[in-house]
Amino acid sequence: MVIKRSLIERERIAGAVIFLSLFVILLSIVGIRFLDVKLSNIEFVDRGLYTAITDHGPVNVSQDDILRIERTYTKSAITGMPVELDKIFTTKGFIYFSSLDPFYNAGHQLINSVDSVGSLVWIRSDNSETTGVEEIQLQNANLKSVQPLNYAIGTPSKRTPIVSSILFIQYFALAIGGITLFILIFPLRLGTPSPSHPFVQQDPDYSPADESVGAVAK
Repeated sequence: MVIKRSLIERERIAGAVIFLSLFVILLSIVGIRFLDVKLSNIEFVDRGLYTAITDHGPVNVSQDDILRIERTYTKSAITGMPVELDKIFTTKGFIYFSSLDPFYNAGHQLINSVDSVGSLVWIRSDNSETTGVEEIQLQNANLKSVQPLNYAIGTPSKRTPIVSSILFIQYFALAIGGITLFILIFPLRLGTPSPSHPFVQQDPDYSPADESVGAVAK
C-alpha cells in the first residue's frame, strides 16, 4: 500500500511538472511570434552587398556578415512539391526563407556568393582542408557561437535580450519536461514487479495433512 501511494504521488508530481513545462513552452512560442520580425524582400545592391527589407526597415548584409548557412529540403503539405528551406545566420540576426517566397532568387544568390557548392551546412572557417571529424567539431563550435544571434534580422537591439531570454526559457522548459517524462515512464515499467504466479491466500485452519486424510477416506 505504501509503494502504491508513493507511485501515485510520483505520477502527480511528474504530471504537474510536464504540464507546467508545456504551459511555459506555449507562452514562449506566443512571445516569439509577437516579437518576430517578418522579412518581405531581399534586394541586390552591389558587389557582395544585399539589403534585407523587414517590418522595421532595411538592413544591409554583406558576405563578411554571413557566419552560417543551413539548407533543409522538405515537401509542401498541400501540393507535395519539394521545398527548400534556407536559414542564413549573420552578425545582424538570421534570414529565413523558402523556395516558395518571391525573393527566393535573391536570397539564393546571396547564399551562392559564399557557398557555390550547395552544402547542407556551410560555416565560415579559415581552415579549408579538414577531415570529417574536424569538420563536425567546427560545425558544432560554429553552432554554439551563433546561438546568441538566433533572432530574426531587423529585430531592434532593445528586443534582442528579450528574445534570447525567451528562447533560453523555452529550451530549459523543453529539457525539464523531457527528462521528467523519461523518468516517469521508464523506471515505473522497469521497477514495477510482475509476479509470474498469482498469490493465493489460504485458510489458516487448512493444512495439507487434511487434504491427504480426505483423499484416503475417499
